[in-house]
Amino acid sequence: MATDSTRTRLLAAAEKILVEQGVNALSVRRVGDGAGQNPALVTYHFKSLFNLLDELCSINLEPMLEAWTGIGPGRGLTADEVLRQWLAPMLRPAAFTPNGRALAVLDGLAAHGEPALRERVLRSMEEFSLRLRGALAPSLPHLTDDEIRARVRFISGAALGPPPRTNTAPLAGSVRLDDMHFLLPFARAALSLPPAE
Repeated sequence: MATDSTRTRLLAAAEKILVEQGVNALSVRRVGDGAGQNPALVTYHFKSLFNLLDELCSINLEPMLEAWTGIGPGRGLTADEVLRQWLAPMLRPAAFTPNGRALAVLDGLAAHGEPALRERVLRSMEEFSLRLRGALAPSLPHLTDDEIRARVRFISGAALGPPPRTNTAPLAGSVRLDDMHFLLPFARAALSLPPAE
């Protein structure tokens, strides 16, 4: 039990650093210090910082991919059902950092992580993107596959939001697209969908 608790504290500390300062701020020492543990325990439990980040990637990525399993061509979903099932998991909090987002953790690993982690995240997202585009295509006969792909990327960027990517209150008068109330209409507009079904 103590081993699991130590591993969890180390993962939580690494995620907090990643969310607040980016992947380049991570080091074995900073993770150990952030967890209130001897930094050598990072190596003891994970063998390397890469393995710790790989596990952190899994903890944040797998629930998102699992939530998307119902999305694909030929499943009889309306465009709005596809959009809701796609967007909701992208708004999930990070696994250990409630003021962070799982998508921001994955983005940090994809943008600045080790090449193997970058490849893992990008490959998973691209494989899902094919299914997503296939599910949306029947509702978007006015768009080519390349246009759907570009618009899906645009919507994903809006869901990710500008830095800092935390779940803190927006500035007065600003709109947060990391809220389904605003993100769904934005996605519909970006895809040039007809009025809500």
